[in-house]
Amino acid sequence: MMQALKYHKRGRGILFDQSGGVALVLVIWVIVVLIAIVGEFSYSMRTEINITRNFKEEEESYQLAIAGIEMAKTELLAQNDLSRMYMNADNVLVFDPDAEELPERKADLGKGSFEYIIMDEDGKLNLNTATPEQLRSIFQTAGLEIEDVDTIVDSIMDWRDTDDLHLLSGAEDDYYESLERPYSSKDGPFDSPDELLLVKGMKPEIFAGSGSDGEEGTGGVRQYFTVYGSGAVNMRTAPMEVIEALMGYDFALSIIEQRKTGGLTAPAEGGKTGSEFITILSTGYNSDHSVKRTVKITVKRTGNKLETVHWNDNIV
Repeated sequence: MMQALKYHKRGRGILFDQSGGVALVLVIWVIVVLIAIVGEFSYSMRTEINITRNFKEEEESYQLAIAGIEMAKTELLAQNDLSRMYMNADNVLVFDPDAEELPERKADLGKGSFEYIIMDEDGKLNLNTATPEQLRSIFQTAGLEIEDVDTIVDSIMDWRDTDDLHLLSGAEDDYYESLERPYSSKDGPFDSPDELLLVKGMKPEIFAGSGSDGEEGTGGVRQYFTVYGSGAVNMRTAPMEVIEALMGYDFALSIIEQRKTGGLTAPAEGGKTGSEFITILSTGYNSDHSVKRTVKITVKRTGNKLETVHWNDNIV
């Protein structure tokens, strides 16, 4: 009897040890699962927080860029006579050749900042009215080989004409549709200088500057072209290369010398001294400049009003 009772207790003890071990394993598994769930939730929350922060900082940078646009507009409207716009020796656009240079166009606002530049579209060569000789002058001055110049100039003329016949070194649909990513020739006027990148022979380093990755800026041949205006060039703001393409080297040199002394008061033949179309390029930055947004607009000035004719806020 005692032996049986002892055996029974031992048996109950054995049963108790087995059930306790199973419970411990279950508890451990529950803890592991909870840790995994909490870890995934924590990671998701951090991701959401980073996305929200990035969105917030990008939106703040965008609004700062807009603030730069508005400040530039205010600067333009404050000038009653845009015919006194003037490109000084440092290639800074000022509004009075007799006045001191304008302060740097940048400002802090809140925890961020913005900077902007103002560019006179009337100081550029119109892609839709330029002659082959004028285009050739620009590309030769940029240092291109004669074969590349012929290809690009002929292709520009083919791009904007309305027929399907190509010039000797030019291109029409038969060329463009044979590319890896085919498209058709425009056969119409340029809507933007950026279309030059679609023209046969044009390369990003030619268009935007040597070593450029295509980021928005003012280098390369892009700085010499516009699609706005009648074709008459503002001699006060046009770069040497544009005036040379229009009037020749000696005349261009004399204009630049006159501008240095503020003595250019009357437009040259085929030119003018006023501006109608202005481009503003504004960039907003967050507090540590890790996030930026750039907005580019072109406005047409009529009297004391500015009409936006182009808006691009998708600049990388």
